Amino acid sequence: MSEEDPWSTIDLERADRASIDVSVGESDLSVGAPRESPDYAAIDVETADGERLTLSIETTAGDHGTGIASVEVTPEEARRLRDVLAGVVERGEIEEGEGNEE
Repeated sequence: MSEEDPWSTIDLERADRASIDVSVGESDLSVGAPRESPDYAAIDVETADGERLTLSIETTAGDHGTGIASVEVTPEEARRLRDVLAGVVERGEIEEGEGNEE
């Protein structure tokens, strides 16, 4: 991330494994499996006024729909998320390339 371009994007290799679901009252909306397989998914990080980060997950499924879920986190929350993700990988709970087959 830089001041000129505050966005850092990770395009996900397996967009078909992304899903964004929303429940409003008695209505459920969904973009992603099992009804539609997204053809694009990404995780974006943007700095917000130097005090927070905005973490967004975006999926698109052709012309059928786009879903975006965003959350603002403090630097401390971002560090905790980093530590949780690193801890899962370091403990061997998930391995490089595992589950990436079609």
